[in-house]
Amino acid sequence: MYTVQILEWPHPVIDEDWAAGRLQWREITPLAYRELKAVCPLREEQADAFMQSELVDVLGNGDGLYVCCKRENGSCFARLLPGSDWWKRDYVPLPEVSRLA
Repeated sequence: MYTVQILEWPHPVIDEDWAAGRLQWREITPLAYRELKAVCPLREEQADAFMQSELVDVLGNGDGLYVCCKRENGSCFARLLPGSDWWKRDYVPLPEVSRLA
């Protein structure tokens, strides 16, 4: 069994993941989730997920790279995602989260 670190803030870890080609979600605290949702207008939003409208970077094809967050089973997650790939948020599996006893 492995232990996953819950990030108080997703940067720079999610930036390093993107640069290394690691397409994965990182668990973040509920406070970080709420702050990321409130800090700027949202580009996309659903009941369990959102994408910020503030650009993190511009990709070679001209698409923007944005912070995307989602909530599932009481846990919160973040990763970078191109704006045109909002629909892919449900296709990259979430890490397993084990509850403390």
